[in-house]
Amino acid sequence: MNTCPTITSRRFTAVLSAGLSAGLCAATAVAGDLPIQIEPLLIETEIGPARGWAATMGQTSPEVDIVVTAPRDEATRWDAEQTPTGAGAAGAGVALAINANFFAQSNDRDADLIGLSASDGVIASPARSHNGVGDPALIFGEDGAARVLRCDPCEGVYDAVAGVGGSSNAETPGALLLENGVIHADRARVQPMVRHPRTGAGVSADGETLYLVVIDGRQPGWSVGVTLVELAETLRDLGADDALNLDGGGSSSFVSYVSETGDVSPSPAITNRPSDGRFRPVANHLGVRLVSHEPAGGLETPAAASPTDVDRIGGG
Repeated sequence: MNTCPTITSRRFTAVLSAGLSAGLCAATAVAGDLPIQIEPLLIETEIGPARGWAATMGQTSPEVDIVVTAPRDEATRWDAEQTPTGAGAAGAGVALAINANFFAQSNDRDADLIGLSASDGVIASPARSHNGVGDPALIFGEDGAARVLRCDPCEGVYDAVAGVGGSSNAETPGALLLENGVIHADRARVQPMVRHPRTGAGVSADGETLYLVVIDGRQPGWSVGVTLVELAETLRDLGADDALNLDGGGSSSFVSYVSETGDVSPSPAITNRPSDGRFRPVANHLGVRLVSHEPAGGLETPAAASPTDVDRIGGG
């Protein structure tokens, strides 16, 4: 059970995260007037610590604009160009960006998104099903209200990203991490009971609060990673009722221009520690723009990992 205190900002209520096995709380304050809270995560596991970051936001606030990487403009059979997570990749002026869909690479630039990706009502990649079961998806309506569900096709999509679904080499289609507060992560993909860097997203039962979590891994002494069950527990402790697993491993990226104290800066204030050592170029991103708090002078994107650094393993 979560033993951390509940605190309230002017725009939303957030429950601080708990260390899963040690009951540790990230004792940070809500970021002033901002409808977003950034907080560190520490999970004590039997083989060492797992560390990461969580963002909690009331995404139906008029101050919040959900941003997904726009479809590629140029005529090409590849529907995405790989870029490292950050402001330039997710969209101009974002305050926070994480990696999103799993993807297939042709080279170190071009990629095909796997599953649904939509930006401002334009579909970059269609919804997908495997053996008649739709992939998990995080869907935002034009009013900002969020849903996590399986769908193929989906209705009322304005912005969307897809979680990891089925594949030709997996018997199971890949479950949601959380569904109506119940954990199904032991049946989710990929390698649900193996520790990896992970990226997950969840929504509250009323669809008005969004939770984004990135946990580092493959770095003994810093962060050993988490299983998908632990990722689901973390999202549930934050307040999510439904949640899904996004692309993970070396792709897991968390770039925040908002500090824990609520300052917004043109350069990243908080980033995770990606397992490649640098930020891997990925095919699309989920970002959050704060309408009245965009810093002047543009935003910087962290340096990308070299393609030779990349060692993708089964969805990670």
